[in-house]
Amino acid sequence: MGEKNKIEVIIGGRVYTLVGEESQEYLQRVALYIDKKMNEVRKAESSRKLSTNMIAILTSINVADDLFKTKEALKDAFDDIEALKKQLEEKDKQLDIYQNELGNIQQENIALKDKIDEIQLEIMRSKMELEEYINIFDSGLKNKSLSDDN
Repeated sequence: MGEKNKIEVIIGGRVYTLVGEESQEYLQRVALYIDKKMNEVRKAESSRKLSTNMIAILTSINVADDLFKTKEALKDAFDDIEALKKQLEEKDKQLDIYQNELGNIQQENIALKDKIDEIQLEIMRSKMELEEYINIFDSGLKNKSLSDDN
């Protein structure tokens, strides 16, 4: 167990001694919160004639109301976090799928570029062959034309 802290606080105009493992600053904040809530109840028009006991009970109800609302808000926040975690997981799965697709497309792109290079090389070879045939044909025609002239 931790060290006990002891502090005197004022709540509702009365001095109380609080003892707890929390820091003195924390215990003081708790006391100030209760004192503020008690003053809110005391200042309400409907509670002007209430006893200190009744004011304390109404203050307890108000504090419990704050606690329940905070718990509900916290639960809602946790639910939102869980929903966002699920969305994030789905987005991560989609990202993995898209990255795999991108990898496949990049590989396909490389293969297509290689194929284009092969086809361009084949076209160059065919072009050179065609030029060679044209040159041979033109030479044959010139030789025939020269022999016809003689």
